[in-house]
Amino acid sequence: MKNLFVIAIISLAFLSCKKEGCTDPTAINYSEEAKKDDGSCTFEAVPAPEPALTLIGTATTSTNETVKVYAEEALSTGYSGIYTEVTDDNGVIVDDATVTYAPLMDMGTMQHACPVIQPTFDAIENQYRGVVIFQMASMAGTWTLDVIVNGNPVSFDITVAESATKVVGVYTGDDTEQYIISVVRPENWIVGMNNLDITLYRMETMMSFPEVTDMDIVLTPEMMSMGHGSTGNISPVHVANGLYSGTVNLSMAGDWRLHLELIKNSVLVHSDAFLDILF
Repeated sequence: MKNLFVIAIISLAFLSCKKEGCTDPTAINYSEEAKKDDGSCTFEAVPAPEPALTLIGTATTSTNETVKVYAEEALSTGYSGIYTEVTDDNGVIVDDATVTYAPLMDMGTMQHACPVIQPTFDAIENQYRGVVIFQMASMAGTWTLDVIVNGNPVSFDITVAESATKVVGVYTGDDTEQYIISVVRPENWIVGMNNLDITLYRMETMMSFPEVTDMDIVLTPEMMSMGHGSTGNISPVHVANGLYSGTVNLSMAGDWRLHLELIKNSVLVHSDAFLDILF
């Protein structure tokens, strides 16, 4: 999934076809009403629907708002979109609330949080949309997610599975800082050039994870099973709020490792952070 806040807008495209059957196999959508007087027809490109959301839980605040929390799929380590619907006691959508996420892992002897992109209201979907970047799975402890609506918290027990590949990593730099790096997954990697977005945060305390905005990142992809790299890659650069964007050339399908050198103020901080892709 490329970026949970980016909605692809596909402009209308009109393609002609022969009269016989009007069945152009390249067309995305065809309407019989679009047939012209001369027997030709038009095909309209339409955006792909967003994936169905999975309900994580429902709770009621002390002021009687109903809070429903959704995810795009079962929660797993890494960059995870979390969506919240808030309704009042009459079932009307609340679109002007202050909503924040507060994830917490309890490991028994210690507790810690993780990086969060706090939600904002999406007027099209009528949901508050944010991101939680889980750096470890539930097997290491128990995760809860507090959703705080206008200062009133409700708590959800959540299960975070281990992702199939290393899509998030925690690395200690030579500057002794701990960095949390995560890939923003597209819906489908393809053979060839892919947009690559990653997030970068620093663990200031066990509960505080400020975004890192001043890192230089050098990208070197490697196909692990074949022992080769690729050409034409563009190393990610900071765009906004801890998000770095670049381009990666996945020249064939398989197991790819994204080696990432972290450089701060012209000083190498970490020589080989990495994230893994398998497609």
